[in-house]
Amino acid sequence: MNEQKLEKITKQFMCAFPLSLFDWQDIFESILNENEQEELLNRTVKSKLLQKYPIQLNYQKLFLKHVINKLESSQNSLQETVIHDGVYEVYGHLVAAVDSFKNYKHYYLNDCNIITLKESNNLISQGTTGLRTWQASLALSEWIIYNKDQFNEKIVLELGSGIGLTGLVLSKTCEAKQIYLTDCHETVLENLRENTEINLVDTSSTVDNYKFLKVLCTRKNVSVFNLPWEDFDMEICKDLGNIDVVIGADIIYDKDLFQSLLNAMRRLKEFCGVKKFIFSCTERNVETLEGFLHLARQSFQHVEQETIPDQSNFIWPTDTPIRIFTFRD
Repeated sequence: MNEQKLEKITKQFMCAFPLSLFDWQDIFESILNENEQEELLNRTVKSKLLQKYPIQLNYQKLFLKHVINKLESSQNSLQETVIHDGVYEVYGHLVAAVDSFKNYKHYYLNDCNIITLKESNNLISQGTTGLRTWQASLALSEWIIYNKDQFNEKIVLELGSGIGLTGLVLSKTCEAKQIYLTDCHETVLENLRENTEINLVDTSSTVDNYKFLKVLCTRKNVSVFNLPWEDFDMEICKDLGNIDVVIGADIIYDKDLFQSLLNAMRRLKEFCGVKKFIFSCTERNVETLEGFLHLARQSFQHVEQETIPDQSNFIWPTDTPIRIFTFRD
């Protein structure tokens, strides 16, 4: 197995990419010798990163079971594959292990940066969808890296930050002046705070002197706020001060929230001087998305669809279309 294939399978495994979408035929195109099998184990199920921040145990077992099946299939058909004893040994440990109540995913960027996030494995958990990474967030993160010059020395606010992937990508790959991560669900905010502290260990920052905003944590140039959309008013915006860009991933999905979101956008534009809004969304329902775009065009002169870059730093399923829009005057 060459290094390129090894890096690809490592990236897929560490972010718990669906096993059904792995290109197993390509991975096992040639026979894996014992050294290659050991290296595969060390980069995946035996990774030191998983000792501190484990991904879901069942996923690890299913992954290694796939590997074993492929190796045994090669052995039966070619009589040449020697299966490393460590493969069965590690699988036995996984079968006997007890799953952690905390599960993580790890996103490998091409510049060797790693973003580690505590995530839920369920679509909806504790009454919210904000405890896992969604495809639109991965696509927007890729777009941000591809267009990182747009964020240099900018003050950026993210609406509906969820577990924090997009904002943390912004912090690690761009030279933004200040980044505000916001959400409103108590459990989501606690998870967002924890993920921010895992990934940004630099605590050096200026003292937060906000009159109305409650800051949950500050790391490096990133601050986490509890900020519901309906709370955006002149006083809140004055507290925030000038903001250059607002981003959001998968926040256009519920017609009942459109007016709150659009009101927040208008106030941010009026009182904080926001020049551009950049939103990504998974197109689950064309009518819902077009309904929001119709309303947005009444408040913004320019509503433009952006080109999504190729999957380079991040990988996501492509069964449902993802679209990225900018809104500006």
